Amino acid sequence: MSENTSLGVYVTGAATGLGRAVVRQLVARGYTVTGTAVTMADANAIRQDGGLPVYDDLLRSGAILSTLKMTKATLIVNTAPQVINTLPFHKPDWDYYQKLLIDGSAALADAAAQAGVQFVVHASYAFLYGDTHGEWADESHALDTSNPLFAAAAQAEKTLLNSGVPVCVLRAGYNYGPGNQSIETLHERLINRGVVNVSEDVASWVQINDLADALVLALEKQPAGEVFNIADDEPVSPMHFVKQFADNLSVSHPGKLPLPFNLGELVLPAAERALLDVSVKASAAKAKEQLGWGPQYTSMTAGIEQMLLAWRAAESVQV
Repeated sequence: MSENTSLGVYVTGAATGLGRAVVRQLVARGYTVTGTAVTMADANAIRQDGGLPVYDDLLRSGAILSTLKMTKATLIVNTAPQVINTLPFHKPDWDYYQKLLIDGSAALADAAAQAGVQFVVHASYAFLYGDTHGEWADESHALDTSNPLFAAAAQAEKTLLNSGVPVCVLRAGYNYGPGNQSIETLHERLINRGVVNVSEDVASWVQINDLADALVLALEKQPAGEVFNIADDEPVSPMHFVKQFADNLSVSHPGKLPLPFNLGELVLPAAERALLDVSVKASAAKAKEQLGWGPQYTSMTAGIEQMLLAWRAAESVQV
């Protein structure tokens, strides 16, 4: 730990479930961590995890640069874009996240270059491969940029990789785990027996604690210019995930909209519909070989159980 005490890390999205997992791991390894917050509750969460909260506008390079200089952070973990890498039940502001990917990545790259940052780890998306038709996709697979959200995500990767700052990109499967706002919304919908409409096509997943492990490994090994898929070993459909989650909650499986409706016919934002329709199996073989990473939760059964245990523990502390 003493080797890391002088190293400062700037974590975007530090109050999300994934961001908090990253902050906790970094603090445990002796890093000094600064994390971006939006609300006072966010700031309190970051302090609780051992980090220093800041209210930076992630679309402005000047704000980021000021914080990097003030905190002397020389490493960056960009987790903020991962808020949308999940089942989209929490209805995010899609326009903002597309702007975060395009303008925010440019701002982060510019600030990192000016501050002399040593290394950046950018959390991207396995869904960028689009429909792989049931085949496994490795990092050489072509990207699907037909949707504006996907195009923005691909541009964010390119911006950072070409910034002149050493960068590594992790393309993560759909996230789930403690603190995931969308999964918390799904939880409420299942408990209240609401309707759930998601795809029955296979997709890749990763529990946020496993993704945090990969992000920290990449930060420490610093494989500049490399791209890695990060996903568990058993891709399943979003509907399978929802049913497994319902089983763990001991509630009945959710209903769906009656025919003739399908995902393509629902009145949804284009980005949301694209995420609901995507089917991709991302191979994490390269990350296992080169990063030495492997998922603790190789399938979602154990990952969901850990998430529920964490929720119950938090509820008992609040009581």
